[in-house]
Order: sequence, then C-alpha cells, then structure tokens
Amino acid sequence: MFGRTQENRRRPSGGTVLRTRLSAETDDTTHPRVRRWIIRASVTLALAASVTWGGWWIRENWMSRIPSLAVREVVVEVDGVLSPDEIRRLAGVPLGRNILSVDLPQLRDRLQHHPRIASARIMVEFPGSLLIKIRERLPLVAVEPLSKNGLQARYLLDESGHLLLPLDPSSAPAEAVAAESSLPVLVGYHAQRPTAQADTLRALEFIKTFEAAAPGSLPDIRSISIAEPGVLVVTTDASGEVTFAARDYGTQLQRWSDILRQLRELKESRTIQRLDLSVSQNSPIRWNDLPPAGSPPETPERISRPKPKRIPRRSHV
Repeated sequence: MFGRTQENRRRPSGGTVLRTRLSAETDDTTHPRVRRWIIRASVTLALAASVTWGGWWIRENWMSRIPSLAVREVVVEVDGVLSPDEIRRLAGVPLGRNILSVDLPQLRDRLQHHPRIASARIMVEFPGSLLIKIRERLPLVAVEPLSKNGLQARYLLDESGHLLLPLDPSSAPAEAVAAESSLPVLVGYHAQRPTAQADTLRALEFIKTFEAAAPGSLPDIRSISIAEPGVLVVTTDASGEVTFAARDYGTQLQRWSDILRQLRELKESRTIQRLDLSVSQNSPIRWNDLPPAGSPPETPERISRPKPKRIPRRSHV
C-alpha cells in the first residue's frame, strides 16, 4: 500500500536534473552581460568624478592664482537714472578678485532684484574686465491709489505694469525727478487688483503710442481714465477731454492731430472741450466758448514737459 507502485517505478528520474542544467546554462549566458554593464557604468562614474574633482582642483589651486585673471576693471552701462557706482556697490565684485570665481547667474539675479532694473547682462572680457549692462524700467504713468487708512500714495507704472516708487529728490538728479513728477495720472486704478489687468495694460499701450507720435502735434496729457469699460478718457493740459476706443490708437491719434492742424491753418480761436474719437465716422466734438471780442486769439500750443528718457551711459572703474 505504501510502497512504490509500478507506475512510480516507470517514471523517469532525470527530469529535474535536466531542468536544473537548462537553468544553469541560461544563467551562464546572462551574468556576463550584467557584469559588463556594471563595469562600464562604474568606469564611467569614476571618470566623471575624476574629471569633476580635477577641474575643481585646477581652478582652486592653479587658475585662481593666475594674476592675469584678476578683475582689473568693472565696466557698467546704464540707460536710466541709476548711477554706475550704485550698480557696482550692488554687484559687490571687488577689483583683484579672480574673474573665474564670479558666479555670473547669481550676480545677474541679485541685480535684477532691484525694483528699478528690468534686466541685467553680465559678460566677461578677458583678461580681466567684467561688463555689466543694465536696462532700467522706464515709468510711463503715475497712479495715486488710496490705502486702507484713506491716505493717498503715489506710485509709477512701467510699460509692463510693474509698480515703482518715485525717485528720492535728495539723491536723484533734479531733471529725472521733474520728469517723473510730470507723468500723466492713471485714474481708476485699484491697488487691490493685479497690475496686469487688461484696462491698465491698454492705457500703457496708449501712452507708448502717444509718445511715438510726432512731437508738437498733440497737447500733453494730464490724466487717463480707465473707469469706463472699453474706452479711455484723456484729459489734456488745455483742459480738453478726448475719448478713445480701446483699440487702434495710432489711427485715432492721427485724426486728433488732423483736427488740431486744421484749427491752426484756419487760425481758429476756438479750442476743443470734448472730442469723442471712439466714434469712427463724424466724431462728436464740442467747442469751448469763443473769447470776448477784442481779445487776441490763442493758438493752441503744446507745452513741452520733461519726460523720463533712456540715456545710455558707460563708466569704467
């Protein structure tokens, strides 16, 4: 009952051995490939580590001590109100420092954290010159929002909607302070909203188009209102009010310029009180009252006011 049956005695006894041999043969063909891959990876990592360590050692113990690689001058190019000396203090790169030890990306990021700097470019000019090119933010319009406690503050906006503080009269050039104080005021701006809101950006685009118009052909702008959706209401120095559609500013400015040119050619003494250029055909216009009889006619002239400008300057130290 418990012994081996005839069927058990007939079962071949080499099946297990055969499977073991096949498995052993398969392992013998696989292991060399894995070993070769491990060896190659180890050699590659060792070479990379050697090159990295060798480069660091050469830089720290040989190249950093070469006198010809010392910083001999820091050249600063600016296009605004920041002084080259202020840029050098902010950069913090002393003369005599090895030029290869200057972390250029970190230096660029440190400069661009300044609220007045839009972009900074750092270049090395061998053997020992460090060139710093600064592009400043150019303010286009002023905003005067009310704070939570009801106090009114004054800020400036550049072409991208970035907020700037006005220049300090005690440290900035007088002409730059006067130019920023004469910027038009953006009415309807809310500090609680993002500065990149659509109506604010449209007003900034209008200012850029207006500044590119022919000088002397249009009166200066005192304020721009974005309170009414879809239009910009512009108040000029002559107390005139001109409404623009929030599109195609160049064409509307040309129509405004043509109207003023016709007034000058006809020697009209009337001035514009209101003009709606958002109406493309037969724009509604209202004139100011005629001056009293006997008074000389006043020719509308543009009172030129200083405006912030880009003034490239280069300084070597």
